[in-house]
Amino acid sequence: MTDLARIKQYLPEPLWLIAEKFTIPHDFLEQDSDLVVLVLESKSLDTDEEKQNRFNLYPLMNNEQKAKLREILMREKEKLAEIEAKYADKKKELKNKYIQQWDMEAYHSTIDKIKSQENTQKQQEEAEAEALLTWL
Repeated sequence: MTDLARIKQYLPEPLWLIAEKFTIPHDFLEQDSDLVVLVLESKSLDTDEEKQNRFNLYPLMNNEQKAKLREILMREKEKLAEIEAKYADKKKELKNKYIQQWDMEAYHSTIDKIKSQENTQKQQEEAEAEALLTWL
């Protein structure tokens, strides 16, 4: 496993525990920590084995291959951000619709409860009035 002190030195805090699971070459962390971050955050490299494979191949890669990997992972990150932004409005719309529906259900529930209380009170008043009439 990679030295936790090096991980803390070169990677952002949210990735420390994730990075600790991998054996990452020290020069990869020191020279291309941004690329390490991209590999760790990648959605297309979805298994730990795939990510570890990228870390294992790093010492064998030339500068052109490293640049190409960085380009691919950056493009992936940008496309995912675009998709997230595209559907953010849809998510808000669905959330608001659900909240409105929930509010309407709560409204109708409250109205039904109030009507029930009014009917109970009305029945009690009628019973009291009937009792007064029979007493007279």
